[in-house]
Amino acid sequence: MSVDPNEIVAVEMRWDVGGWMSTAYSRDITREQLGDLLKQIGDMAATAGGEQWPVPETAYAEAPGVVYEIGWVAHYAANRPLGTEAVREFWLRKAALLDRIALGDPDDRAAVQLAIEAAGRLRDFDDSGVICDPRHYVRQQYARWAKDQ
Repeated sequence: MSVDPNEIVAVEMRWDVGGWMSTAYSRDITREQLGDLLKQIGDMAATAGGEQWPVPETAYAEAPGVVYEIGWVAHYAANRPLGTEAVREFWLRKAALLDRIALGDPDDRAAVQLAIEAAGRLRDFDDSGVICDPRHYVRQQYARWAKDQ
């Protein structure tokens, strides 16, 4: 599915300040602007005393080579019984693989978009309420997973 980065979407934000809710702020922005906004919010959350999001070099320090991961993801996808749901490891490794490919060429908008979509799929699979750059979520989850391997 192709997503138009120039499509206009309505965004409504609310935030909790000292135990009281502010009034909502609503604005129409493009999907690309929304992605930038979510990345900024994720970056702010990462530096606001919460759990730190690992940088790619840390998250993928122990990761197998990209070619190996392409093989693993392809093999799993090809051999999964028809009609069965993929396991979390598949979605995690696929999202991490696409993130690593996008990191190799950050100007390749198609690669970046695929990485974001795969990261969103992992977040949906996990039913995570985390609001951040979805690729940060993948890196965090991959680092945790790799540590347990």
